[in-house]
Amino acid sequence: MNVKIGVVGPDDSIQRINHVATHFKNIELLNFPYKQVSEIEGIIKNNRHNIDQWFFSGQSPFYYALEHEMISEKEGSFPPLHGSSFFGALLEAQMKENTILKTISLDTISREEIENAVQFHAFEQLSISSYPYEGYRNADELVDFHRSLYEKGEVEVAITCIQTVQSRLLDLGIPCYRVVPTNLSIRMILQFLLERAHSRKYRKSQIAIVGIEVIYSTHKDESLFSFKMKHQELDLKRYLLDIAQQMNGSMVQLGDGLFFVYTTRGELDLHEKVFSTLIQEVKAHTNLDIRVGLGFGVTVLEAEHHVRLAFQHARKHDSSIVVSVSEDKKITETLNSNESITFSLQDWGQDWEEKFKEASISTKMVSKIMSLSRHYDKESITSQDLSRWLNGTERNGRRILNEMERLGVVRICGEEQSGGRGRPRKLYRFEAAFQ
Repeated sequence: MNVKIGVVGPDDSIQRINHVATHFKNIELLNFPYKQVSEIEGIIKNNRHNIDQWFFSGQSPFYYALEHEMISEKEGSFPPLHGSSFFGALLEAQMKENTILKTISLDTISREEIENAVQFHAFEQLSISSYPYEGYRNADELVDFHRSLYEKGEVEVAITCIQTVQSRLLDLGIPCYRVVPTNLSIRMILQFLLERAHSRKYRKSQIAIVGIEVIYSTHKDESLFSFKMKHQELDLKRYLLDIAQQMNGSMVQLGDGLFFVYTTRGELDLHEKVFSTLIQEVKAHTNLDIRVGLGFGVTVLEAEHHVRLAFQHARKHDSSIVVSVSEDKKITETLNSNESITFSLQDWGQDWEEKFKEASISTKMVSKIMSLSRHYDKESITSQDLSRWLNGTERNGRRILNEMERLGVVRICGEEQSGGRGRPRKLYRFEAAFQ
């Protein structure tokens, strides 16, 4: 099956990309030329259902779409511009101007990339006034940058990476040349998008199992508990049958208050809104609190194993929670507040595994704390941070940090006042190997 890649850019850029793409099999290019960058919104909105990946002709259109939330970063890319691309435009300028240019203005390309290229080719006498930037910039800013330098007599020509900027500068009578990606750069991105599209298709076909478990509360009257809960479970079962139908899946009940919905990752992604409010909707329909375990895998067996692993983590919380375990054993915990934290059951290596055998904490606990510190953007952590993150006591937080320090995972980096008359709290920072 061919991968459909939407090519977005000016006409001349699209022609170049199509020429390079003739060397690829299993790629179908759909061309979407534009004259104004604002046209990109309509292009993506009207065609995204038919496109596997987007190939943008340059940095500017890609980041315009990204910053306006038309696409995610995983849905497209653009060919980077290197020093060789710049020197191609410079050579063209010198031949057409019939002179050796010594002062030019340049936009978009990073200063570091240009400095490296100039030093490598020993062109130190070339004076470049640059306007490097990341993301998207309005064409007006770039036109003003080049025009101002040219009118002051500080540059002989302008070199830009944007077709609109080149067109407007030429209309103003300013000599301007354009940097375009090399064929090698275009080929590299086409290969990257092809592999990413195949990966996403494979990922969508993975088995996904949604496990729903009722959180029972203790009742003194067993008969009342039994009949009341049975009626609520029937309501839950009817609701989950509707969910399974929406996701083109199947639902089975494995015991009192335990249900599995079998589907695929692609279907789950398609019904993300339904799943994201599952806990709240179940509470509204059945008055039951649930925990949700989500497992992904290449096989049903692997996905079921990951669901049960997710439930092991979910049962450590008294309240409703969603825990998912991916095929690479990355764990994501989402509380009822929709605040998520992701950590990995990473392989720490044999040396570290030996150290943790005698420790009072696990590698899983340390991985979770590392993820939480990154999530909350905390370079230094205290026992109070751990007590809040792990819903425990500050005393337990101190115990964990002391053990992590003993193992060599963290080190003391200072103190902070506790806000009262007590002793100041110690500040801990992860060792460089764990940052």
